[in-house]
Amino acid sequence: MSKAASQPGGGLLIPATFLLIVGGCCRGVPPENRAVAMQRVNDNLSRIDQPLHCTAWVSFKFRDADGRVHRYLPQDARLDYIPPQSLQFDVRHGMAGTVAQFGSDDTRYWLWIDPEVRKLWWGHWARVDTPSRRRLAIPPNELLDALMLRPLPESLDGGAPPELQKRGFHHWLVFARPDRHAQPGSVREVRLDRCEPYQPVEIIDRLPGGSIVMHAKLSHYRRVGADGPYTPRKYVVKWPRDDAELRLDIRRARFWPDMPAIEFPENWQGETEQIDAPTPDLTLPVGTGRMPS
Repeated sequence: MSKAASQPGGGLLIPATFLLIVGGCCRGVPPENRAVAMQRVNDNLSRIDQPLHCTAWVSFKFRDADGRVHRYLPQDARLDYIPPQSLQFDVRHGMAGTVAQFGSDDTRYWLWIDPEVRKLWWGHWARVDTPSRRRLAIPPNELLDALMLRPLPESLDGGAPPELQKRGFHHWLVFARPDRHAQPGSVREVRLDRCEPYQPVEIIDRLPGGSIVMHAKLSHYRRVGADGPYTPRKYVVKWPRDDAELRLDIRRARFWPDMPAIEFPENWQGETEQIDAPTPDLTLPVGTGRMPS
């Protein structure tokens, strides 16, 4: 008979390790309703109210407009964030310095890669949801959402407040985006951790037919400083339509109140493409060193 087989009264003794596996690693308190779930998340994220500086390891890949797949093995990275949406995410490689940058400020977002591609793509936040001739493989707006550095909105694109759904052991906040006919369109599903601090651990964006646009997994939440907000320290984000993937491991995170302003790379010397250009082609010649406004 197994050592864990019997107890007085004829019952079975269940090993504690088995109970931990089945019951989970914590005794979390489920959210009573949508308001409680949202408050738990946003009370924490609203405390990211000053510039945040992170050092990290990052690897990523994407397929360009010509169908070529570009892969970047783990590299040193630096991530600077100024609420609400200014981001400078530098990918570095040894003595070469920064070889790629994902960025945004109050009015524009951008991505540049050098030297393999030596090109800068950019667009306006005001037109980020407008259909355009080009979509970035790693869209900065979706990257900001996947990094989970800002509070969840009360709704997406004028839709209804999210619905709190219980699926098995897990709770999900489900946002519906209305289409142009005010009918339910795409959805965003946010799975909440059952353990404290009850933050998002999975984000899925779906098209109306159910296909996945973005799938992010977030884990290893830790405080910024001794008693600051919790932020994820490990991310895996995928964009299946563009065969794009970003893996990010944060080594250190700290507030930097005097961080310099994040600025658009006005003096970029390579090829430039405005992805939300209103005309068929506003690409600048190589080496002009100027940007359209």
